[in-house]
Amino acid sequence: ATPRCSARQLVREALERYGLDPEQFGQFALCDVVGRPGASAGGWQGEHLREVGDWERPLVLQELWKPKAGWSRRFEIRRRQDLERAGEAAEEGDGAGECPEGWRVSPERWRVSPGWW
Repeated sequence: ATPRCSARQLVREALERYGLDPEQFGQFALCDVVGRPGASAGGWQGEHLREVGDWERPLVLQELWKPKAGWSRRFEIRRRQDLERAGEAAEEGDGAGECPEGWRVSPERWRVSPGWW
Protein backbone atom coordinates (compact mmCIF):
# COMPACT_ATOMS: atom_id res chain seq x y z
CA ALA A 1 0.00 0.00 0.00
CA THR A 2 1.14 3.52 -0.77
CA PRO A 3 -0.38 6.92 0.04
CA ARG A 4 -1.76 6.95 -3.51
CA CYS A 5 -3.73 3.69 -3.11
CA SER A 6 -7.49 4.07 -2.79
CA ALA A 7 -9.63 1.99 -0.46
CA ARG A 8 -11.14 0.31 -3.52
CA GLN A 9 -7.68 -0.76 -4.74
CA LEU A 10 -6.73 -2.12 -1.32
CA VAL A 11 -9.93 -4.17 -1.05
CA ARG A 12 -9.38 -5.62 -4.52
CA GLU A 13 -5.76 -6.54 -3.70
CA ALA A 14 -6.74 -8.13 -0.37
CA LEU A 15 -9.42 -10.28 -2.03
CA GLU A 16 -6.92 -11.39 -4.65
CA ARG A 17 -4.27 -12.17 -2.04
CA TYR A 18 -6.66 -14.38 -0.06
CA GLY A 19 -7.87 -16.29 -3.11
CA LEU A 20 -11.25 -14.62 -3.46
CA ASP A 21 -12.61 -13.22 -6.72
CA PRO A 22 -11.26 -9.65 -6.94
CA GLU A 23 -14.19 -8.76 -9.20
CA GLN A 24 -16.46 -9.06 -6.16
CA PHE A 25 -14.77 -6.06 -4.52
CA GLY A 26 -18.05 -4.13 -4.72
CA GLN A 27 -19.50 -6.46 -2.08
CA PHE A 28 -16.82 -5.43 0.42
CA ALA A 29 -15.78 -2.16 2.04
CA LEU A 30 -12.71 -1.01 3.87
CA CYS A 31 -13.60 0.25 7.35
CA ASP A 32 -11.71 2.53 9.69
CA VAL A 33 -12.15 1.04 13.17
CA VAL A 34 -11.21 2.77 16.44
CA GLY A 35 -10.94 0.65 19.55
CA ARG A 36 -8.80 -0.31 22.50
CA PRO A 37 -7.31 -3.41 24.05
CA GLY A 38 -9.98 -5.76 25.37
CA ALA A 39 -10.10 -7.54 28.70
CA SER A 40 -9.53 -10.98 27.19
CA ALA A 41 -5.90 -12.11 26.76
CA GLY A 42 -4.61 -9.32 24.56
CA GLY A 43 -7.79 -9.05 22.52
CA TRP A 44 -8.87 -5.90 20.72
CA GLN A 45 -12.34 -4.37 20.97
CA GLY A 46 -13.49 -2.08 18.17
CA GLU A 47 -15.86 0.61 19.42
CA HIS A 48 -16.40 2.89 16.42
CA LEU A 49 -16.51 1.91 12.77
CA ARG A 50 -16.68 4.13 9.70
CA GLU A 51 -16.87 2.86 6.15
CA VAL A 52 -14.05 4.41 4.13
CA GLY A 53 -15.18 5.81 0.80
CA ASP A 54 -13.98 3.86 -2.24
CA TRP A 55 -11.80 6.74 -3.42
CA GLU A 56 -10.42 7.76 -0.04
CA ARG A 57 -6.77 7.03 0.64
CA PRO A 58 -6.38 5.06 3.89
CA LEU A 59 -2.70 5.84 4.45
CA VAL A 60 -3.43 9.55 4.10
CA LEU A 61 -6.32 9.22 6.57
CA GLN A 62 -3.98 7.49 8.99
CA GLU A 63 -1.62 10.46 8.90
CA LEU A 64 -4.34 13.10 9.19
CA TRP A 65 -6.00 11.79 12.33
CA LYS A 66 -4.53 9.84 15.23
CA PRO A 67 -6.56 8.34 18.09
CA LYS A 68 -6.15 9.54 21.67
CA ALA A 69 -3.82 7.76 24.09
CA GLY A 70 -5.18 4.36 25.09
CA TRP A 71 -7.03 3.96 21.79
CA SER A 72 -5.87 2.49 18.52
CA ARG A 73 -7.05 2.32 14.95
CA ARG A 74 -7.01 -0.36 12.32
CA PHE A 75 -8.53 -0.92 8.93
CA GLU A 76 -10.77 -3.94 8.39
CA ILE A 77 -12.54 -5.33 5.34
CA ARG A 78 -16.24 -6.01 5.93
CA ARG A 79 -19.12 -7.16 3.76
CA ARG A 80 -21.28 -4.21 2.75
CA GLN A 81 -24.47 -6.14 3.59
CA ASP A 82 -23.23 -6.59 7.18
CA LEU A 83 -22.54 -2.85 7.42
CA GLU A 84 -26.04 -2.08 6.16
CA ARG A 85 -27.57 -4.39 8.77
CA ALA A 86 -25.52 -2.78 11.54
CA GLY A 87 -26.59 0.68 10.33
CA GLU A 88 -30.25 -0.33 10.41
CA ALA A 89 -29.84 -1.67 13.95
CA ALA A 90 -28.21 1.60 15.06
CA GLU A 91 -31.10 3.60 13.58
CA GLU A 92 -33.50 1.52 15.63
CA GLY A 93 -31.74 2.77 18.77
CA ASP A 94 -29.98 -0.29 20.16
CA GLY A 95 -26.81 1.75 20.76
CA ALA A 96 -24.75 -0.01 18.10
CA GLY A 97 -22.53 2.32 16.16
CA GLU A 98 -22.30 4.98 18.87
CA CYS A 99 -18.95 6.66 19.40
CA PRO A 100 -17.21 6.81 22.75
CA GLU A 101 -17.43 10.25 24.37
CA GLY A 102 -15.19 12.75 22.63
CA TRP A 103 -14.91 10.77 19.38
CA ARG A 104 -17.79 12.31 17.48
CA VAL A 105 -16.21 13.60 14.32
CA SER A 106 -18.20 14.59 11.28
CA PRO A 107 -17.16 12.30 8.39
CA GLU A 108 -17.04 15.35 6.11
CA ARG A 109 -14.27 16.85 8.23
CA TRP A 110 -11.85 13.98 7.69
CA ARG A 111 -12.81 12.75 4.25
CA VAL A 112 -10.04 13.04 1.68
CA SER A 113 -11.14 13.93 -1.82
CA PRO A 114 -9.94 11.74 -4.74
CA GLY A 115 -7.79 14.51 -6.18
CA TRP A 116 -6.11 15.41 -2.89
CA TRP A 117 -2.86 13.63 -3.82
